[in-house]
Amino acid sequence: MEGQKSRFEFNHTLWKFGTKIEDEVKPHLDELWGCNFQRSDNIFEAIDFKDPEIKVACEVKGRRIPSTQYEKTIIPYSKWCESCKLIDDGWKVYYVFVFTDKTKYIQLTGEEGWEVKLTGSFGIEHHLIPIADLIEIESDKTK
Repeated sequence: MEGQKSRFEFNHTLWKFGTKIEDEVKPHLDELWGCNFQRSDNIFEAIDFKDPEIKVACEVKGRRIPSTQYEKTIIPYSKWCESCKLIDDGWKVYYVFVFTDKTKYIQLTGEEGWEVKLTGSFGIEHHLIPIADLIEIESDKTK
């Protein structure tokens, strides 16, 4: 239909929101894990930051809600699969969630066993991660 956006069209506004959050939190993550994270030029890269010298990778997800609003947060199943490949190759992989009230993270093992559900913007498979399982990063380092 003319003039109507496809539901699969790339969302530049959301991408810019995410990139801004990633840029703000990156120096703190570099310090926290002793990394020199680099971002890929590919906007469709599955993992936001990697430090290939020490084999640490980090996916940052910005949230427009406080950490207490829901019991679980989501990550696309495809990102988890890519993370598992990195873990199998000897990498440490972290997911960082920047909520409006605090920043939390989890280190992946590849054996999480999280619930999988069709959800999100396009009804694709996502892992539902219990927020209670996330570790808080000191707020003065991430705000």
